[in-house]
Amino acid sequence: MTAASDGPAWATNPPAPPPPADAPLPPRAGRLTRAHCRVTGHTGDWTYPDGRCVRIRMCQRCGEITSKREHAWSPFEYVAATRCEQERRCDRCGAAESRVQHSFGPWRYASERDSRQAATCRRCGAETRTRPGPVW
Repeated sequence: MTAASDGPAWATNPPAPPPPADAPLPPRAGRLTRAHCRVTGHTGDWTYPDGRCVRIRMCQRCGEITSKREHAWSPFEYVAATRCEQERRCDRCGAAESRVQHSFGPWRYASERDSRQAATCRRCGAETRTRPGPVW
């Protein structure tokens, strides 16, 4: 017995849009059919009805409509040469996502009498330090 995979666990499940007008109607589902789908999973192919990132599937056994959102992200790119903000966009719907990604240089000691170390970002100049340690 093969279980149907519903995709990655991180996919969100937005409300299901109505099925396409030309979609065939499934047979009327009884209790046994619905129970079978709860145990083994729904069947049917996922489709993108409107070219957006919401996919829908109408189960061929019970007729339940399932939907999930999955973006087709482009790689992250820096917004500017002197900033560490990165952005990527969905190729299908244009949604944007951003993050901060520093490019720290090598660690160095903060001073001769201090055991803390510091590193400086090569792009924006931000500095990070380790926690205070023993004084030498």
